[in-house]
Amino acid sequence: MPDFLKKATKAVDAVAHADETPIAALFVRPRSGDDTKTLGAPGGVLSKVGRLADDAIDAEATTRPADLFGRNTVLVLTAERLLLFGHGGFTGRVRGLLGEIPLGDIAAITLDTPEAGAATLDIEFADGDRVSLTPGSRRRRFVEAWDEVTQKA
Repeated sequence: MPDFLKKATKAVDAVAHADETPIAALFVRPRSGDDTKTLGAPGGVLSKVGRLADDAIDAEATTRPADLFGRNTVLVLTAERLLLFGHGGFTGRVRGLLGEIPLGDIAAITLDTPEAGAATLDIEFADGDRVSLTPGSRRRRFVEAWDEVTQKA
């Protein structure tokens, strides 16, 4: 699996605050309504079709942090915030910034890895909202980085 931390460096540099560096990165995709894995692996045709449909969503219309997770996304964790970048379905490139969430707006990031079935990354927000995502590889490292950053705060 690709190292999204390395792939996201250029995109993060374009939006980073002074002395802000990426700590961990993770590819995630939304889960379907019945809480099963959505179709469309990164780079697959179904991923591309989903991304084209998602492009029609007005990014300015999102008012809640949970609204930002409706497409394949690359999450980048810094000591200040969680950055959300688009993911190029055919190219695998990290695309433009979709949104940012201050770490203070996030109550918890947890990983559920059942014996059978897909792993789930849950992000709980301070306002009570919650989003469940299907994480890519290096998911444990991402959650460990979250734990380290929040313990320092």
